Amino acid sequence: MFKQDINFTGNEIQASRFFIQTLKNIDEGDMLIGLRKTAEDCPIKLLVYHPSFIYFDQYTVIADNTIQTMLVAVAVMLVISLLLIPHPLCSIWVCFAIASVIVGVTGFMVLWGVNLDSISMINLVMCIGFSVDFSAHISYAFVSSQKSDVNEKAIDALANLGYPVVQGALSTILGVVVLSMSGSYIFRTFFKIVFLVITFGLLHGLMFIPVFLTLFGICGKWC
Repeated sequence: MFKQDINFTGNEIQASRFFIQTLKNIDEGDMLIGLRKTAEDCPIKLLVYHPSFIYFDQYTVIADNTIQTMLVAVAVMLVISLLLIPHPLCSIWVCFAIASVIVGVTGFMVLWGVNLDSISMINLVMCIGFSVDFSAHISYAFVSSQKSDVNEKAIDALANLGYPVVQGALSTILGVVVLSMSGSYIFRTFFKIVFLVITFGLLHGLMFIPVFLTLFGICGKWC
């Protein structure tokens, strides 16, 4: 009855296999890690395999890879902001705004039923470029303003770039809103993440960034 599961060469068993079945509803990633740990500790050379393991593998590394990729992207945005915005503290606030947007989007993904997987991770990384636009533009306009008072600089920045920033946000949302009715998981996930990123990015650019800049009394260019 086991002739299909045992490979005999002469009188020696060269290879064999057996099947196991889980009895409880456990996390796929935990099951994969547990089986591989058991196989590693086994004194006999043992390999665990299932065709679905190529999908379960992403569950074991997706969180770490997402955090690592986000940190690298924010660090790159910091370097670019330092080069383009003539005040280092403003660049730091832009990076804090990006991090805050990512945290907010990640939290609302749970409420909106978006799982953290390879699709949502790619969309999150891509949308960092959307989130940086609002804060970076307002910060640059704030620092470049010729006004002497910080409140007047904030008013000047919002008067010059507030409306274009709102136009950019609305045009982006209108461009992806049709994807909300798609039956594809990829398109619906893309719409949800882009919508959240644009919404949070707009709030940070028009509300939080001007408040933070005025509170810390940044009055002019660094150089």
